[in-house]
Amino acid sequence: MKVLIQYEETGMYKDSTWSTPSLRAKGQLHAVEPACAATLIKNHKASLHRNKQGDIVIEK
Repeated sequence: MKVLIQYEETGMYKDSTWSTPSLRAKGQLHAVEPACAATLIKNHKASLHRNKQGDIVIEK
């Protein structure tokens, strides 16, 4: 399971704990593991992306 986040700043980020970092642009949407999303959100590097109904977008 992955959650959709939106990056707050351009930089090198991991999609999962064991992946290699990839360049991501500010405003880019990307699906990441929940643990990585929590870390990025806590550090103000990303925010959760929600659909028009306000629900968190989850990718299976």
